[in-house]
Amino acid sequence: MTNIIPIHGLRFSPKAGLDYSQIITQPYDIISSVEQEIYYEKSPFNVIRLEYAKSLPGDNNSNNKYTRAAHTLQQWLGEGILFQEEKPALYFYEQHFPWGDKNYLRCGLFCGVELSPFETGNIIPHEKTLDRPKADRLELMNHCQANFSPIFGLYDDKDEYLKNEAATLKKEKPIIDFTDVEGQTHRVWAVTDPSPIAAIQEFFREKKIFIADGHHRYETALEFYQQKSRTSGDLKKYNYALMALVNIYDDGLLSFPTHRLVKQNRIKTGDFLSRLVTNFSLQELKKPENSALLRETLENFLSSTGKEGVSLGLYTEEGKLYGLKLKNPESFSSPLLDTFVLQELILDTIFGLGEAEIKDRSALVYLKDEWETKEFIDDGKGNYAFFLNRPSIEKIIDLAEKGFRMPQKTTYFYPKMITGLIMLQH
Repeated sequence: MTNIIPIHGLRFSPKAGLDYSQIITQPYDIISSVEQEIYYEKSPFNVIRLEYAKSLPGDNNSNNKYTRAAHTLQQWLGEGILFQEEKPALYFYEQHFPWGDKNYLRCGLFCGVELSPFETGNIIPHEKTLDRPKADRLELMNHCQANFSPIFGLYDDKDEYLKNEAATLKKEKPIIDFTDVEGQTHRVWAVTDPSPIAAIQEFFREKKIFIADGHHRYETALEFYQQKSRTSGDLKKYNYALMALVNIYDDGLLSFPTHRLVKQNRIKTGDFLSRLVTNFSLQELKKPENSALLRETLENFLSSTGKEGVSLGLYTEEGKLYGLKLKNPESFSSPLLDTFVLQELILDTIFGLGEAEIKDRSALVYLKDEWETKEFIDDGKGNYAFFLNRPSIEKIIDLAEKGFRMPQKTTYFYPKMITGLIMLQH
């Protein structure tokens, strides 16, 4: 059973007259140090100061990025920059965005979702997590007792019940409506009427929630709740996490691969290729001259394997592009997914990059753009780049339901759920 609740949303006050395009951010885990600085410069009220505050020289236990985030939160609440809704609400969300030559619309629901250990099967993860990000998020929660960034969750709704329900409720004027610097339009409606809220809660009661993005945040919320259960009498308010829920059949739910770049000089290309042929057939591909041709070349090769095989792209420091096809997929013991194949047969077996080395992050870089990945190699920032196929959402969910936790960055859902629209303070 999955329980969702309306929340007293924490959000920026319309009375403050702020430009939303200048105060929102991407989720903390994809923000570089350069982007962090850019967000700081956009506005003194950018939510980066809460979600991902800067570390400063001289930081100590009593004065650091977490204490500054907590101080800023209280200051903004006191000054009326932020406020909490008086009535608990569910929040319908529309995210209009361009990709390629098309425009998309993704619909979601901001709400509180009752925390549930993964073993119960109500909330289902699909990726492994790392200790360092969880420790960071837990420290922030301990200081601020708030979720600034929603966990991105998916649910199954072939009949589009929630979309049809929302169509009626969206006739009112949205409480948030703006277009950001990337050309994405964001609209939010608050639903406070108990009747539709109860109907939506009943709809979700028999649904499972699949975590698309935010595994670290969810596990942190569970740990936070468990900590509070040992010290606090009022546990109910800690037993929910902020989520943005999207139907897996939503036309605006796009999922892309995350490519891998290996940084090491121990294995020369000739030796590496000779070891690859044990498990893969190799085909040299024409080196494309621009990003569009590279994407087209990779897509044509990677899609040629079909549903029953696994293929990868490889770019070497000599500037050569290869296509790799798994020779005997029926003999591979793990699920036939390119991230499993890459991890077990190449990263681990050939390069010795097991879980400990990957956690260190010094030898493996994750990149979303194919051309950027290629240029990293050309610029001498790595030795080998591996290009992955676009993951099938249905396959990811099927494996997740069977209990498989996939390697990190198996999926990249686009666009990310931005931070700063609806937040939750416990």
